[in-house]
Amino acid sequence: MNTKERILLESKAWLIEKLSQDNNYFKNIRRMPKPNILWIGSSDNMISIREVTNTEPGELIVHRNIAAQIRTDDLNLMATLEDAIDAGIEYIIVCGSSNCKGIREVVQGLDDQIYMRKWLDDLIELYNENSGELEHLSQVHQERRLCELSIKEQLLKLSELDVVQQAWERRSTPTLLGWYFDLATGTIKEIFSMTARESLKQVASLV
Repeated sequence: MNTKERILLESKAWLIEKLSQDNNYFKNIRRMPKPNILWIGSSDNMISIREVTNTEPGELIVHRNIAAQIRTDDLNLMATLEDAIDAGIEYIIVCGSSNCKGIREVVQGLDDQIYMRKWLDDLIELYNENSGELEHLSQVHQERRLCELSIKEQLLKLSELDVVQQAWERRSTPTLLGWYFDLATGTIKEIFSMTARESLKQVASLV
């Protein structure tokens, strides 16, 4: 059995399991309230966000890209942000993680990957701006510190977007949160927070 066949088979098993637990499972999903959280994470984090947060279908909107970057040229992200804010979400979470390939690529030095380098150019610039601090750390701590700096940078970028500024003029939400997921321990840690009325606040550190 190849991978494709196994996935299709597992999908059928999942369907049977859900219906055996609740015959109205899929009808109930259609009636679920609108989500109030937009989660922006890294595309190479293989852990299910719903599993980590123990949330039900419909509670979260999840957007992933390499290294959880906020870029205005990412039309998929910008459309997701616009739609989520219009729907009245209360929180936007930017969640970095350990073992992030994008972070590691920048710390170790990118190979000849044209599109990867272009995508990560803001992260490369961030590393260079903080190279004096980062170069004195071990690779593990470099990755953690760069991830922390990146999470902060992404929240600041979010706060400057027109779609967020306009939402803040109308109401007090969304609150912006910077989180870090440690794959080694399975824990999520809040690092930064920011609201319409409060500037960026650091509540913890990774290094």
